[in-house]
This record gives sequence, C-alpha cells and structure tokens, in this order.
Amino acid sequence: VEVFYLSHRPLIEALIDAQQRGVALRVLLDPNRDAFGREKNGIPNRQVAWDLHRAGVPLRWCNTSGEQCHRKWLRLDRADGSSELISGSANFTRRNLDNLNLETDVQLAANHDHPPMAQAREAFERLWNNADGIEYSLPYEAFADHNIGRYGIYRVMEATGLSTF
Repeated sequence: VEVFYLSHRPLIEALIDAQQRGVALRVLLDPNRDAFGREKNGIPNRQVAWDLHRAGVPLRWCNTSGEQCHRKWLRLDRADGSSELISGSANFTRRNLDNLNLETDVQLAANHDHPPMAQAREAFERLWNNADGIEYSLPYEAFADHNIGRYGIYRVMEATGLSTF
C-alpha cells in the first residue's frame, strides 16, 4: 500500500486482519505535514500509522520536503503468480471509498511479471529500500504521533466526514 491519505476504518481493519493472518504486508504513507503548500498536523496518517504499528504492520513514511507522496496504490501479489494493482484518484478514506466523491480508479489484474506490475513493484521497492543512496522513505519513528487528543480528533473526523480527507 502506498497512499496520500489512509483513514477508512474498514480498510485499516482489513490490513490489520491480514497482518494477523501472516500476510506479507507493507505500508508507505505520506506524513501529512504538507498539503498543497499548507502546513498540516499529521492527521489522519500519523494516527492510522499508530494503529498499524501497534498491530505489527511494517510502515515507512515518504520523505517529503513540501511536496506530497500523492500516489494511491494498493498492490497484491499472490503466491500463484498473479497480481492486482488498484490505482487512481481515490485516497483510502471514507469520503473517497464510500462514494461521497467522484473518483476514477483502475484495477489491473495480471501475472507478476507483466510489465506494469513489475514497474509498480520496482517503484515501491525503490522508495521502501531507499535505492540509489537516496532517502526516499523514513522509518515509522520519524513521524510517530502517539497523542491521544489528535487520535480522538482523527476518529471523530473520519466517522462524521467533517474533514478534508
């Protein structure tokens, strides 16, 4: 998973459930410190990251410097050699996934070695592993936020839709 905003509770619960079942899972998130030229407070990704981290989900932050890690990718590689990639305009939020915004997303199903699948996998690995000596991503601890107040604000915002995410 690589996404700008992740806050949709059913998806978060599915990721945690997959981790508990032993699925090899990794999440790369934008730290939500900047959005389109404005400083942000880390909501919702830092609070969601806390949930995922407590569940043992491997998580890293995109190392942004005023720009956003704006991809919205969910890639699944199966043991049988098949892969799926969902990508498009929708962030993984209640507003986007519950049809409150008009979004355009594409689901590609193909073999692992199909060129677009291989390119998506290589792009994720480059960021995750800081390829070529470039610090594309940072460990969870770099932006960890364990503030209960902000966590509560995130949960209310996600549940009610009173948010920009």
